[in-house]
Parts: sequence; C-alpha cells; structure tokens
Amino acid sequence: MILFERLYAEIAPEVSIDLGTANTPVHVRGHGVRLVEPTVVAIDTDTGQVVTVGEGAKQMIGRTPRAITVIRPLRNGVISNYRYTEALVSTLLGRALRGKPLLPPRVIVGVPGAATEVEKKAVREAARAGGAGRVYFVPQAMAAAIGAGLPVLDARGSMIVDIGGGTTELAVIALGGTVAARSIKLGGDHVDDAIIAYLRATRNFQIGERTAESLKIALGYYGRPLGRAAVTVMGQDTRHLRPGTLEVREEDVGAAMAEPLGQIVDLVRGLLEQTPPEIVRDLAEHGIVLAGGGASIAGLAPTLALITGIPVRVAERPMLCVALGAAQILRDRKLFAALFPVPQSLIGRWWRSLRFGMRESSSFSSR
Repeated sequence: MILFERLYAEIAPEVSIDLGTANTPVHVRGHGVRLVEPTVVAIDTDTGQVVTVGEGAKQMIGRTPRAITVIRPLRNGVISNYRYTEALVSTLLGRALRGKPLLPPRVIVGVPGAATEVEKKAVREAARAGGAGRVYFVPQAMAAAIGAGLPVLDARGSMIVDIGGGTTELAVIALGGTVAARSIKLGGDHVDDAIIAYLRATRNFQIGERTAESLKIALGYYGRPLGRAAVTVMGQDTRHLRPGTLEVREEDVGAAMAEPLGQIVDLVRGLLEQTPPEIVRDLAEHGIVLAGGGASIAGLAPTLALITGIPVRVAERPMLCVALGAAQILRDRKLFAALFPVPQSLIGRWWRSLRFGMRESSSFSSR
C-alpha cells in the first residue's frame, strides 16, 4: 500500500490551489502558476445555474442585467455559499489541467487557519467532482511561509504575515509546527470598503468596488505619502444625485487605509508578545516576511519595521506564495511527511502492541 502511494505520488499530476477571498491562483507541477482567477461566480438568477467564473464574472460586477447575479462565494476567508464554491473549484481545476489526465491528480488547497471541517468537506467534494484523486489541506500561513522561502523545518523561528483579500493570517513557525498564530477577518476587501466609505463621508462621492481597488493600487500607502499625482475617478455625486468625476489625492486614500492597516499592525505586535523570547531573537536577526496582495502596499513594510523594531521584508512573489508553497509541499517528500504524517495501519498498530506487550511482560517477569 505504501509502495503504491509513493508510486502514485511520483507520476500523478499535482495541483495546488490558493482558495482566496479575492483571487485564486492555481499551480500545476511542470507548468508553474497556470492561472490566477478572481474568486467570483456569475449565476443565472432564474435557474441558479453558473454562467461563468473568474475574470469573466468579475468583469460583470456592477454591469449585470437582472437575470444575472455576480457573487463572491467566499467572504472574510469563510465559504458563504457551498454550492458555488464547489462550482468555482471544479471549474478552475478543469481549466488548470486542460483535459482529463490519465491519473487523477493530487490536489492541495491552501485554506484559512480557522476553516471548519464542514468547509473543507465542501472543497474536497468540489475537487473530487473536478477529477481529483487525493485532496490535502494546508493552512495558508504555513504554505505562504514555505512559498516565501522560510526554513519552516528548522529550529530557527520564522514569522509570516499573509494579508489576503478577506483575512490576514499570521504565524510564527519552527520545527515544522506553529508556535503562535493569529487570524483576523480583515484584508484587502476591507481596505477597499474603507476607501469607499471615506470618500462618501468626506467628499460626498460614491464609487464602486473596482474603482476603490484601483485607487488602493495607484495611491495606497501606510506611513508617509510618496508624493504621487492625484487620480480622477468617475462615480456618483451624492449631494446633487448625478454622475460626476472626482480628483482623489494620495492623502485621501492614505487616510482611509490608516485604520484597517493599523489593526493589522496591532495584530503583529500582539503576536510578538505571545512569542517565546528565543524565537523573538531569531526574528530580530532574520526578520518578518509579508505575503499576500496587501504586502505590496507602499510603506507598509518599513513602517511595520519601525514600529516593531524588527526587520520586515516583502516576499519575492507575495500574491503567489501560498500556491507556490503548497506546490512545494507536494513535491518535497520530507516536507510532506512532516506536515502530513502517515497514520499507522491497523496491522502496524497490532504488531507494535504485540512487540511492546511481549517486551513489557518479559521485563516484568525478570524483576
């Protein structure tokens, strides 16, 4: 049985999926990251059938007729709609494999640390509906740490801060396990909402989600502004109840983002207080690593380093760390064995109990 599993692991296709609130990258062994699709599903309101998923569905946001509704099946890192999450995972898996392979693939999915067994079951069923053979789950923080190149199996402590679309996952890792971890339902989507709320409250101007996201990318920062030119956006003038344009300054976006990003900084400080002193010393020497889409916010890394007194760097490919790390887990036999130890078989447990039972009996009788 073990020999069969090893042979299957060697020749079967391997797919790693980062099931994120905003985007879902999919990695295929031998091909790299094959696609990065928005975690969005468009459905027919009358029949409930899926029209499209991913980028095609995202392009429909704010523009759909009454017969079509665009939803996000994951909210704050939690599956809010099981049926459409299954449709999303199954469709993306089919797109990534581009045809039915000879052997069912091994699939590993990065999920939030707080994911429940019910949520995992829904994802497992979706992956199997898409043709998966074995399905494994790994916490996103652990996968992000591996994807960022951190030595998770070493005794040296490492810290990862994965700022996703719906959640921020923090973990201090050593010897292949989690020493301390925190999770907050706050990420890039909440930053977008903060920008929308700020402009509505201070400038009497309403913008949509996609415009807020573009402002976050173009003008977002934490700490000190960079002196970038203002950006003109279109939206709704709420005072005069008519369409209009607004010139948004860098300071406007920074002020809107300060509160949610401040919560993330406070979470990092709180986790450091829970971390053993020996590992804090490791972190002071080797630093904290930021991953996820939020890691690229201008000024976040240096400001966090200034506040904590610990060096902070951004991972090389922050948005893809979870998918790349999950792929490495499947590829590295030592890493896989450390994170997914094989339970002993019934025969193995019987033989072990027999051997130890005989040894204990003989040692007792010799006393």
